[in-house]
Amino acid sequence: MDWNTSTLVIAGTGAFVVGAAVVVVLVATLIWLFMQSTGRKTIPVACLLFGLCLELIFVKQPYLQLGLQIYPNDVISLFVLLSALAGMFYRPVPIYHSGFVVWLALGGTIILSFVLGLAEFGRYAGTEVRPFFYIWVAGLYCAMADFDEADLRRIGRWCLWTAYAIIGIALYLWAAVETGFIVRAELFGEEGGAVFRPVGSHGVFFVATVAMVQTMAWLRGSGGKRSGWHAAVLLTFVLVLQHRSVWIATLAGLLMVMALERRHLPRRFPLLLAFVLMVTLGVSIAAWFGYLDDLARQLTQSTLSMTDSGGTFAARIDGWIRLFESWVEGSVRVLMFGFPFGKGYTRYYNGQLIEFAPHNFFLDLLLRVGVVGLLLFMIATVMAIVYAWRSRTDSEADYLIKRGLAVGLVASLFYYVAYHSYYVLGAATGIALALMMRRPKAAPVASLKPVVGRIDPPQKPTPPQRPTPPQPLGPPSSRYHLNTAVHDRGHRR
Repeated sequence: MDWNTSTLVIAGTGAFVVGAAVVVVLVATLIWLFMQSTGRKTIPVACLLFGLCLELIFVKQPYLQLGLQIYPNDVISLFVLLSALAGMFYRPVPIYHSGFVVWLALGGTIILSFVLGLAEFGRYAGTEVRPFFYIWVAGLYCAMADFDEADLRRIGRWCLWTAYAIIGIALYLWAAVETGFIVRAELFGEEGGAVFRPVGSHGVFFVATVAMVQTMAWLRGSGGKRSGWHAAVLLTFVLVLQHRSVWIATLAGLLMVMALERRHLPRRFPLLLAFVLMVTLGVSIAAWFGYLDDLARQLTQSTLSMTDSGGTFAARIDGWIRLFESWVEGSVRVLMFGFPFGKGYTRYYNGQLIEFAPHNFFLDLLLRVGVVGLLLFMIATVMAIVYAWRSRTDSEADYLIKRGLAVGLVASLFYYVAYHSYYVLGAATGIALALMMRRPKAAPVASLKPVVGRIDPPQKPTPPQRPTPPQPLGPPSSRYHLNTAVHDRGHRR
């Protein structure tokens, strides 16, 4: 064996040992987390938030090749599913509740479409079913976890930290591209003149939903001292990242917040006006010195490109029409349950073959789980929204949690028009369904059947008696005659 061969063998052995060690550590970590999740119900939710950050910081997701490419979200979703199954032995399963049954039925349509696609298209079915599986598993666990108010407040704090972590990830990727540490074309696959968005739409919409809740807390004056600053920073980040569809969904959510807290607007109006004037002044000064020229150019280009026939917006609209027409022309089974996973989204646009997903969650549900799956998803979502919006609240934290879930889920319906859903939104739907399933039931009405045996008639209340004033006593002779008369009358009886 020559020197080059021995070097390759040593390098291969070292890589194998390192890979095996990574797998062992990963498996041991998952086992420990699984054991902890039986007592700490919020650990799977923390894993979902951590997975969102991993998805954003690794634009091209790392994977393990085990005959099948295993991504971090696969591992996290499998862990969440196992936690949900293990929770059945510790907590009652709300199988009697309609919301939980609807969510289970949605999972049944996804599994059915996946099984059919696996037999027809092979591993491609596994690639397409993954985001649907992530959403359903996250919602399933959160609907069964039975979180109390302390758990939900802890999850709320984690969401705020995650929002700032996403801002940090965006700043890191932006600085890395600007300094040349990361080659933009290799990692993002975008042209140099295109608008640069270091963080995808999922992360930006997550930040927007947290900003909506912080805005609600600031208007009510019930949040922390820095709720207003949190809302300002997070909304500024959403504006700068330039996802147009996220802007529309965020605006719809903020309008709902204003309508919900309209009686608190007059009290906060002076501060709100002062903040708007300060921001306007700061932007004007920065624009005067030319610091915002590049940003203004990108915002203008991003807005005007919506009408460009060669842009992504026009390609999406054309794809919606063509994919919807292919679904309408299908059989009755396709109309009711959709095409099996793995069929793909192939169509032609301007003479070019396009294969990306339709960027419309409603249409994607029609294509893969049909009318049945779309109705099940909408029924579960509407039930969660209605309860979170109209239910009675026991405390200020309970109010922010429920109304915040309602606002975020309504805004997500606008978000679904241009993007696919993701597992954090599935978890939010599951939490709202869990709150609905945990609501107190009405007290049972007392039975009106007669009791066998003697029943005493109701006693009339005795009217209050006036106190008799004391009578003055007469002379001793009169007292003697009085006592004698009473004695004689009692003797005659």
